[in-house]
Amino acid sequence: MLTFVREFSKSTDFRWLILLALAAFVPTIGVVNLFDWDEINFAESAREMMESGNYFRVCINYEPFWEKPPLFFWLQSASMHVFGINEFGARFPNALCGIITVTALYFIGKKEKDANFGVLWGFLYLCSFLPQVYFRSAIIDPVFNLFIFLSAYFMFKGLSDTDQKSRKAILSGLFCGLAVLTKGPVGFLLVLLTCIVYVAIKRFKLIPTFRQVLLFALMVLLVSFLWFGFEMINNGPWFLAEFIKYQLELFSQPVAGHQQPFYYHFLVVFFFTFPLSVFALPLLSKRKGLTELQLWMTILFWVVLILFTIVKTKIVHYSSMTYLPLSFLAASVINQKGWSGIPKYVRILFTILAGLFVLIFAGLPLFAIFKDYFLHLFHDPFAQAGFGNSDIKWTGFEPLICLVLFAAFVAFYYYSKRENILKGLKFYALLMSLGLSLTTLFIVNNIEGYSQRPMIDFYKSIQGEKVYVLPVGFKSYAQYFYFRQPQEPNAFGKVKRLKFDGQSISYNQLESEVKLWLMYDEIDHDAYFVSKVTNDELDRIGYIEHLYTKGGFKFYKRPANKN
Repeated sequence: MLTFVREFSKSTDFRWLILLALAAFVPTIGVVNLFDWDEINFAESAREMMESGNYFRVCINYEPFWEKPPLFFWLQSASMHVFGINEFGARFPNALCGIITVTALYFIGKKEKDANFGVLWGFLYLCSFLPQVYFRSAIIDPVFNLFIFLSAYFMFKGLSDTDQKSRKAILSGLFCGLAVLTKGPVGFLLVLLTCIVYVAIKRFKLIPTFRQVLLFALMVLLVSFLWFGFEMINNGPWFLAEFIKYQLELFSQPVAGHQQPFYYHFLVVFFFTFPLSVFALPLLSKRKGLTELQLWMTILFWVVLILFTIVKTKIVHYSSMTYLPLSFLAASVINQKGWSGIPKYVRILFTILAGLFVLIFAGLPLFAIFKDYFLHLFHDPFAQAGFGNSDIKWTGFEPLICLVLFAAFVAFYYYSKRENILKGLKFYALLMSLGLSLTTLFIVNNIEGYSQRPMIDFYKSIQGEKVYVLPVGFKSYAQYFYFRQPQEPNAFGKVKRLKFDGQSISYNQLESEVKLWLMYDEIDHDAYFVSKVTNDELDRIGYIEHLYTKGGFKFYKRPANKN
C-alpha cells in the first residue's frame, strides 16, 4: 500500500491510469439490472449468505450450490454490507478488481522493463472491450483471472530468478490457493500446465527445486483448506464429491445448453479483446527470439485457450484468462516496434476491426430505434414481444455514441503516426471508457428493458409479500434476488419437507415437484407465476388467473387453496 501511495504521489502517468480506471469502472455499475443467469446467480448466493448468516455454505434458494467455492461471494457480501443489496454492491468487487489489475500490470511492467512500459501496458488494457465489460460486471472471472495471473507470474519468477526463490514459491501458492477458493481446481490446473509446458520447452534445464514445490503445494493446500477442508470436516465428503462431479460435467459435456463449435473461444478472443489480439499477433506467431517472460506469457495464453477449447461447456468468459498474457504480448510489440515498426498486416487488421466496432456500436441502437422495420425477420415470438415493450424510449442520439469510439481510433492514429503511441493509447483508453459508459447508460439499459426488465419489475413489485414465486417453462434466478426470496415461506423448503422428509435431493427433481405442488396441490400462500409468451401451460388451468402480459412475459396468480 505504501508503494502504491508513493507511486501515486510522484508519477503523473500512474495517477492518471488509476483515476481513469476508477472513472471507467465505478460510476455506471449500478445503472442496469443484473443479468440472468450468472450475475443474478452469484449475487443471490452472496445475499443468502447475509440472510442466513452462514458464510461457509454456498446456496441458491437456500439449497446447496456446489458449482463454485465461496471467495467471490464473500467479496460480494462484504460489498453489499456496505453499499446495500443492489446492483452496485454486487458489481463493486469487480470494479475494485479492475483498479487492482491495472495497478498490478503497471508495477510488473515497471519491474520487468521500466515505468513507461508499465504505463503503456495499463492503458492498453483499458483500451480493450471485454476486459472493460467484465470489470463492470458481477461475474467471478475478473477476480479469478487476477489470482491466476499473479500465481503464474510469481511461479515464473521463482523459476527464472536466482534470489528469493522460496518467497516467490510461497506467493505463487498463495495466489493459486485464492484462485482455487474463487473458482475451483481449474485455478491450480492452469498454473501447473503452464509450468509443465515451460519446463518441457526449456528441455528441463529450469526445474523447480523440491523446496519450491513443497512450499507452493503447502500454501495452495493451506489456503484452499479454509473452505474445502471446513466443508468436508463439518458436512462430510458428499459436498466435495458433488462439486468435483459438476466440474467433470463441465469438462465432458455441454452443461445448460452451452454447446459451441470448437473454434468458439478463438473467435471470442480475437474479436472481443481488440486491440490486444491484433497487436499481439507478431509475438504469438513468433517461434524464436522471445524473451523468457514473453515465452512464459505465450505458453500461459495457449494453455488457457486450448484447455477451454477442449472443455465441452463453452461460455464466453471461460477464456477470459487469456486477456492478461495477451495484453503483455501486445504491449511488448508496441513498446519494441512503435507504430511504424508494427507489421503492415497488423495495421490493416487494426483499421478493419476499428471500423467494424464503430459500425456495430452505431448499428445496435439504430436497429432498436427502427425495430418495427425488422421485427418480421425474427421467427421467435418471445423476441418479437420483447421488442414490443412500449416502456422503452429511444431519443435518437444513441447511434452517435459511436462517434466517441471513432474519435478514440482517430486520436490513436494521429499520435501513433507521430511516434507518440503512449499518448495515443491514453486518449484511446479515455474515449473507449467514456464510450462504454455512455453505451451502458443509454443502450445496454434499454436493451435490458427488452430482454428481462418486465420480469424483474414484477418481482420487485411483490417484494415482502408472503407468497410463492416460480418461473414456468424457462430457467431463471431473477425471482430469488429481485423478489428477495426469504427462507420462509419457501416452496422448495416446503416440498422438501412434505415429500422427501427433508432429505437431500437433486435440485432438478425438487424443482419439478415444486412446480407440480404450486400448480395443482393445496397451497398455504398465494403463488405467482411468470412464463414466456411462447408458453401456454398456465392458460389451460382455470383457477390460475392471468394478470397481464408485458414484453415477452406473462404474469399469473393462484390464490391459496383455490383449485
